[in-house]
Amino acid sequence: MTPGLVVLLVLITMTAAAGLRWLGIRATCAWTASLGVLVAWALVFATSTEWLDRSLAPSLAGEEVTVRATVTSLPEHAGHRSRFRIAVESTLAAPEGFRAQELLVSAYPARRSVAPGTRGVMRLRLRPATGPANPGGFDRAGWYYREGLHGSATLLDIEVLGDVPAAEPAVPWRARLHGTRAWLRERLEAATPELRHPGLVQALLIGDRQAMTRSEWQAFLRTGTNHLMAISGLHVGLVAGFVGLLAAGVWRGLVPVQRRMRKAAFMALASLAGAAIYAALAGFSIPTQRALIMLVAFMAALLWRREAFAWRGLMLAAIAVVLWQPASVLAPGFWFSFGAVAVILVLLQGRAGRPGWREAGSIQVLLALAMLPLSLAWFQLGSWVAPLANLVAVPVISLLVLPVLLVGAGLAALWAPLGQPFLQAGDAVLALLVVVLDGLSGLPVLVDERRVPLAASLLGALAVVMALQPRSRRAGIWVLLAGVALILPMRPDLEAGAVRALLLDVGNGQAMVLQTRHHNLLFDAGPGREGGFSAGEQIVAPALRAEGVRHLDRLILSHEHAAHTGGADGVRAAMPVAETLRRVPDGDHERACEAGERWHWDGVRFEVLHPPAGWDGSSSASCVLKVETAGGVRLLLTGGLGGLGEAVLMRGLPERRASDLLVLPRGAGGDSLSRGWLEDARPRLAWASTDARGRGLAAEVRERLGSACVPLQETGLHGALRLEANSELEVAPGHRARQRRLWRPASRPPSRGPEGCNPASGDAIHW
Repeated sequence: MTPGLVVLLVLITMTAAAGLRWLGIRATCAWTASLGVLVAWALVFATSTEWLDRSLAPSLAGEEVTVRATVTSLPEHAGHRSRFRIAVESTLAAPEGFRAQELLVSAYPARRSVAPGTRGVMRLRLRPATGPANPGGFDRAGWYYREGLHGSATLLDIEVLGDVPAAEPAVPWRARLHGTRAWLRERLEAATPELRHPGLVQALLIGDRQAMTRSEWQAFLRTGTNHLMAISGLHVGLVAGFVGLLAAGVWRGLVPVQRRMRKAAFMALASLAGAAIYAALAGFSIPTQRALIMLVAFMAALLWRREAFAWRGLMLAAIAVVLWQPASVLAPGFWFSFGAVAVILVLLQGRAGRPGWREAGSIQVLLALAMLPLSLAWFQLGSWVAPLANLVAVPVISLLVLPVLLVGAGLAALWAPLGQPFLQAGDAVLALLVVVLDGLSGLPVLVDERRVPLAASLLGALAVVMALQPRSRRAGIWVLLAGVALILPMRPDLEAGAVRALLLDVGNGQAMVLQTRHHNLLFDAGPGREGGFSAGEQIVAPALRAEGVRHLDRLILSHEHAAHTGGADGVRAAMPVAETLRRVPDGDHERACEAGERWHWDGVRFEVLHPPAGWDGSSSASCVLKVETAGGVRLLLTGGLGGLGEAVLMRGLPERRASDLLVLPRGAGGDSLSRGWLEDARPRLAWASTDARGRGLAAEVRERLGSACVPLQETGLHGALRLEANSELEVAPGHRARQRRLWRPASRPPSRGPEGCNPASGDAIHW
């Protein structure tokens, strides 16, 4: 940990303590919470170093290993694929440098015989703990680190071993725990195979959301009620309450117990036991850990007849969770979980004495408002209908659905037909709730899909909490200033005639965003396949929102290949697209992309150079787009151009294809740029879409660029690439260098040209 970072964390600590004191929280709790932040980040630094030592290095990508391992998670069986976690016990054959102990394994086709605790000799093909690096994108490496996974792999073969000999290590406790969850899941499926929403039932009972459909998840997500589908403190507290009430009745009927234990102690112990069992069924997620620790603190105070201080219980829970899992502080769930409880405690101050139901309802509405800025920051989705939706969904789930399902699950565990009526009743109520949430989620004006910087979201959340305080009038100006952060533009405006370019890191595909002062264009949408992964939905759309793009004036699909067009539907579903140019138009608002198409946006000139009219949708017929700023900087986007298409384009004057930035064809083969392109139209900079292993660009092309002294940047090595241009070419470092993280290997510095090259002053690039 660098001295500068230590100073920054200390300043954050002091600021947080001052803010908590302003909200009326005791000084001891305020300083304990703030110092806890410093300790948490110190632990993160320590654990990240150990994790990096064991994580799969990029050089191991595609390598095969043979290990003896045990399945330690609840497997996901989804049609064509199974996915599960393994703990490596011993390595039988592996390349040098393999030290991973925890891996996420995918099997094709699905292997439904694999269950928690399955132990065998597995042959695996490795995949490093890395992923695409884009603004607004999912940080896959960070997720691996938080989960304690050292990488992933594809299962090539497995030899299942029999009973574990006495001399061998015992089955890990996690495998036994998830084995119990798998057994209960089977009992639920056997009891009610005809449920309308089996995924929701399993999510509420055992925290398993893999059976939830996309439409179900979207209904809860877009209404801000998705927290109800993750077993959290609310669920654990309700279970503890139900078990406590049952224990009170049992205590009255057991005279020997009455003589040995007072009623409060019996209820407390029973509540803790019930809550612990329920948390175990959920896999001991962060929210359940926090709830259990707080429950222990409260029950301990009750048993020792001391006052239970809510803030102290929250601090104790936070410290315990961080010590148990330091990396959990990097997960959104950690901050949503603890933040929600902290907001509730703040809102309860000065509001005692109001009716219970009215108090609970108002707290639920205010909590949804306070969590809205954080939802915009982490998930690029905020629901203004969340207060109303939670006002309906929380009591329905808490008081109607969950108790009935718990009774049904308990009876089904004994005898499947016994729990069937209860499970069906809970499913019927869930069906009505989903209909209501579907209707609310369909109101687009009440769903805000944009990205807000984390600092701005924290200020916005603070503004909401401060505004809801009884003494908020004394800090009106500060509330206003903090709230303004949510509506400020996320990027500086471009001047007229300038263009901003962003080549996204989409792996085996291509997608590039071009922005002028008032217009947005997307050139290709990345790879995707029907019913599977879509870069348009998972990479391109989040990046567009992160860049402040709410609509596209034009989408250009260079040619009909899934690596370029596969993500188009995902982009269209995320935001409006005014017009699409493609080689084979198919649908409304689509036109053929052909040479001769020209237009001007905000002083920037756009022109399609290729192909001539009448060509097909192959890579040879790829659209080639030239962009020229008011200051004379030229960008050339070649899509997937190759072969005959490049030969045809070469017949024109070199000035037509001259450029300052050349975006190379995706998957450029050995004959690309081999016809004298770099001799008569040498660019100042070249960009290439590659994967993490550098695939997608032939070695011959790299050699030609090097010989011509053309700097090369690759998305697979540097992450998303960015520049701004008008009269000068302002190139930013790759996204991996701009967004450095502890759990990522050191990224290569941006390429500034091959060694020994000294570009002329006119070729200089501002890095």
